[in-house]
Amino acid sequence: MSEVIIRLCERDDLSDVVKLMNELREVAQGDEIAFRDVNKIFTEMEQRPELYLNVVAEISGKVVGFISAIFYRTVFHKGGTALINELIITQAERGKGIGKRLVQMVQEEALKRGFDEVEVGTERANEGAQGFYRRCGFNEEYVLLGMEFE
Repeated sequence: MSEVIIRLCERDDLSDVVKLMNELREVAQGDEIAFRDVNKIFTEMEQRPELYLNVVAEISGKVVGFISAIFYRTVFHKGGTALINELIITQAERGKGIGKRLVQMVQEEALKRGFDEVEVGTERANEGAQGFYRRCGFNEEYVLLGMEFE
């Protein structure tokens, strides 16, 4: 296997990130994700590096993985929380440790920033993702309730 490079996501990576997101979308059966939407959100995130971290995994110049996290503090949890929002590895590269390395990058960044926990949520039915996160050291601590607006 070629060397996997883990690095910050750059604007030139966004078309590949959109492809990854749409690959995941096919499994999640969501709406197609457009480049312009990702570009707009990425531009907003770039302006707030203290809040957002976007990282890619690259093999031979091709983006094969993406992770996005937000860093926040609360009154009751003063140390701070890093929340993984997205983690996507292209189907052909799954099971090779790339996702784990991306999660470790978020963990390292959280520690460097003085934060004391990393959280992630998955769809209740996504047992594969839940198993992956458990293998990365996560455990089920909370129930996350959601409300979507249409």
